[in-house]
Amino acid sequence: AMGALSLTTLTKLSKEIIKLSSDLVEVQNVVDTTFEDMAGNINDFAKSALKSFGLTELQAKQFSSTIGAIVKSSGLSKDATLEVSEGITKLTGDVASFYNLDHDAAFEKLRSGITGETEPLKSLGVVMTVANLEAYRLSKGITTSYQSMSEAQKVALRYNFMLDHLTDAQGDFS
Repeated sequence: AMGALSLTTLTKLSKEIIKLSSDLVEVQNVVDTTFEDMAGNINDFAKSALKSFGLTELQAKQFSSTIGAIVKSSGLSKDATLEVSEGITKLTGDVASFYNLDHDAAFEKLRSGITGETEPLKSLGVVMTVANLEAYRLSKGITTSYQSMSEAQKVALRYNFMLDHLTDAQGDFS
């Protein structure tokens, strides 16, 4: 009976490893497509994510490529896309740790904020109304009104607003 149990356990483990490597291959395709010649940066970042932010390599690649695809389509430059993607992914680990949330829940709140959905951020104490974004841009010396901004400018403003309003959580994992 002992041998059969080990074999069953081994078979189950093998299936999980195959699924994980399949998931990694799939997410790598998304990373490569989203970041093109900068995919190596995400690969390196993802390898250190467990130690730095408590995220697996797979999670780090999934989160950063999801954000990357969103912000790239807004018209952000490649460098800015990389910065925001890594930044939101790091923040996911910190927010999850600080607010005792699972990673997917923390990521969903931050992803929502990047796209301009404000409700999910409120549970993190971040009230990102248009009025608050207007006050924030003025405090940063930005003369273009929020309504007049390009989608890329709005994404950048929302990203920086979130970073500035989640300073307590930043670095919480480490």
